[in-house]
Amino acid sequence: MARKTTKDRNEELKKEGKRLHFFGLKLRMYPLHSQETYFNRTIGSARFTYNFYLNEKMEVYKETGQSLSYSVFKKAFNQLKDHPYYNFLKEPDKFALESAMENVDDAFERFFKGQNRYPRRKKKHAAKQSYTTKSTNNNIKLDIEKQKIQLPKAGWVPVRLSAKHRKMFAEDGFPGKIQTATITRHSSGQWFVSLKIEQVLPIQPKIEIANFEEAATGCDLGITHFLITSDGEKIENPRYLNRSLKHLASLQKQLSKKKKGSKNFAKAKRKVAKLHLKITNQRKDFLHKISRQLVNENQVIVLEDLNVKGMVKNKKLARHISDVSWSTFKTFLSYKCRWEGKYLILVDRFFPSSKQCGGCGEKNVMLTLSERIWACSSCGQEHDRDINAAKNIKKEGLRLLQEELATA
Repeated sequence: MARKTTKDRNEELKKEGKRLHFFGLKLRMYPLHSQETYFNRTIGSARFTYNFYLNEKMEVYKETGQSLSYSVFKKAFNQLKDHPYYNFLKEPDKFALESAMENVDDAFERFFKGQNRYPRRKKKHAAKQSYTTKSTNNNIKLDIEKQKIQLPKAGWVPVRLSAKHRKMFAEDGFPGKIQTATITRHSSGQWFVSLKIEQVLPIQPKIEIANFEEAATGCDLGITHFLITSDGEKIENPRYLNRSLKHLASLQKQLSKKKKGSKNFAKAKRKVAKLHLKITNQRKDFLHKISRQLVNENQVIVLEDLNVKGMVKNKKLARHISDVSWSTFKTFLSYKCRWEGKYLILVDRFFPSSKQCGGCGEKNVMLTLSERIWACSSCGQEHDRDINAAKNIKKEGLRLLQEELATA
């Protein structure tokens, strides 16, 4: 019997007025030395399996023009484990290896959809190394009180739960069923476990809006200011990477003077990785707080659908654009709006939000990037470039929403 997909299950639950809801919980782990050894071996086996399957798929396609299927490879791969040279593949959890094979198929699927580039081999010395295991027969458990997680073949591993999570789980119980656990080793030496949790929730209807003008906010994303709203509020760009560049340069200079492969080299490398991880965590924390504030305070949020991939090709601005993380911010806003039943409207990237006069609608084709204040040649109204852009984005977003609701 074929396994039901998430789409099929949602169709069944829809009749009951329910839906599947997935969310993640990422926890810091503190494994024992023996557990670290097991995790490292499993990560290596999963990487070997991924690269093996990828090479076989490429070779089979090159020779026959046909794609090697997961089921055919899995059957042959299980027989390979009996060979004395590949006995190490029997040690890890079987789901870790199966997930690695599934990741290859997923990578090719995304490539053919135009989402990713052609799949590449996994490297041993990449900044992040991980494997994913699946929950079956309750083999993955989280003990809230003792702050431990049980993982297949590794046993109970200490983790750190925030006071907020401990209180929430103690009052309401654990929300849902654990589907998978991804164990990650960062190059800083830190270990993490990411849990994919499934819930069945009532379908959240979209919020009814009485006054669209009051319920909506337009957001213009920038570099000097991270966010400018149509109400005139400007949120500063924290520039976490820029603030840490001197410290980062100092650590990288120390690393360059160490003998490659030595213990001191490894220590210096971990320091660099730890600083990069800190910058990433600071940035994510900022984006989560801003996106949560926007979703809590508004029913409709309008954003410009920026072409970030194209913009980072500008060598002068690439680092600043990457540091500001507009794509991640859009992702955070998207799922939070979906959870709350609120609207996120994306305005076309070619919409002239900055150049169009918010009063009369006249387009100022001669406006340059350096002009932050400008006056409309038609009606004479003076504009702050960013606030005017946010107002135009809001106006266009409300027009698109009205059209969407009219045709729904």
